[in-house]
Amino acid sequence: MKIGNIELKNTLMLAPMAGITDLPLRRLAVLGGAGLVFTEMVSATAMVYGDKKTYKLLNVCEEEKNIVAAQIFGTKPEIMAECAKRVEALGFKIIDINLGCPAKKITKVGAGSRLLANPKNVEEVLSAVVKAVSVPVTIKTRIGLLQGQNVAPEIIEIAQNCGIKMVSLHARYAEFAHSGEPDLNAFAEACSNAEIPVIANGGITDIKSAEKFLKIPNCSGLMIGRGAIGNYDIFERIDAFFNRNEMIAPSTIQTKLKWFRQHAVDSVNYYGKEKGLVILRKIAPYYIKGLPNASSLRNEFNKLTTLQEFDRLFSNL
Repeated sequence: MKIGNIELKNTLMLAPMAGITDLPLRRLAVLGGAGLVFTEMVSATAMVYGDKKTYKLLNVCEEEKNIVAAQIFGTKPEIMAECAKRVEALGFKIIDINLGCPAKKITKVGAGSRLLANPKNVEEVLSAVVKAVSVPVTIKTRIGLLQGQNVAPEIIEIAQNCGIKMVSLHARYAEFAHSGEPDLNAFAEACSNAEIPVIANGGITDIKSAEKFLKIPNCSGLMIGRGAIGNYDIFERIDAFFNRNEMIAPSTIQTKLKWFRQHAVDSVNYYGKEKGLVILRKIAPYYIKGLPNASSLRNEFNKLTTLQEFDRLFSNL
């Protein structure tokens, strides 16, 4: 699959997730077989004003440097355009615009999924960003704000006309955030007349849920979010099943712990000894869920400060 002039090894992508898809986690997704990964979403306003923490969100590692897209968000076309220029100057080969985040702190300023209520603003933002850079621009959006109001066909048409090269479509309405079943009929309607690749997102956790989307005409690939955390070889398993007719066994507890240990090491190396494991506390439940005495393990993990303590806690498992 190509996005503009960028050739991907497969059509399986790690979804951008605020506070989650930092450099250490993206590296694991690449090792697990993802064809494209996305940064956490970056505030265009903060970047234009030179916020150092915002710039750090755009650090990349060697393994991902050719297959990582930077996601930006905002509402003002001129600010978004300037942000996109700065992102391109950092070496990113794909820029993604967030039209799907349902978080209140994002929507209350009119950004993220709230933009879907203002198609004219969407068009102005997309046009400004596409004209400002020479690299491919993509979008991530939702099927709509409220149940039954499928605005995705209109948004995709706007995107095509503005020069957007790919749409990642979360098949849940923004009001449901990340819960409930994806609306496959609404997704199919959005895909029906699309002239650019449409990537399915929402509730993909295994081959069965992946297949539901891939059966839909014009579905060009899959984007996996929370279903990939601690389960990074899901990308390799799906690729093997659908593209090579091979069945790879699901991750075992031992595999999950291997990923967890590697994530801990990478996090400590990236953030430092004092902060590395603290940062992981919000991610740890994804790894610990399903393990024996998960609740107790989670409480104990939140007290850890060193990798030695990490190894002692999980060694018996």
